[in-house]
Amino acid sequence: MPLHHAAAVAVFALLALGLLLGLLMLARYLGGRHPSSNKDIPFESGLGVSTATHPATPIRFYLLAVSFLVFELEGAFLYAWAVAFHGLPPAALWGGIAFLVILALGWLYEWAMGGLRWT
Repeated sequence: MPLHHAAAVAVFALLALGLLLGLLMLARYLGGRHPSSNKDIPFESGLGVSTATHPATPIRFYLLAVSFLVFELEGAFLYAWAVAFHGLPPAALWGGIAFLVILALGWLYEWAMGGLRWT
């Protein structure tokens, strides 16, 4: 990128940051602050809270979601490797095998630790 383009991007970023900080300072100093206990309760269409809040989501949902993301991303890497495999040098085969072994070991470790057990 030429220097004059980088300077234009830097000037734009500084102007955007200045505008952001200016608007935040205006809101801070011109906006009124009136703390009260009524502002700390949940708002449901102007009515009071009629039921208890929903229970906390069990941690197993988050663990399963993170596991899914990790293994899905590795699947995307394997797909890209398989598509480009024909033009790669023979050493790429060993890299792919090492990747698959690490993936399998990670999956076995998660299974052994009970990460895939739902109950």
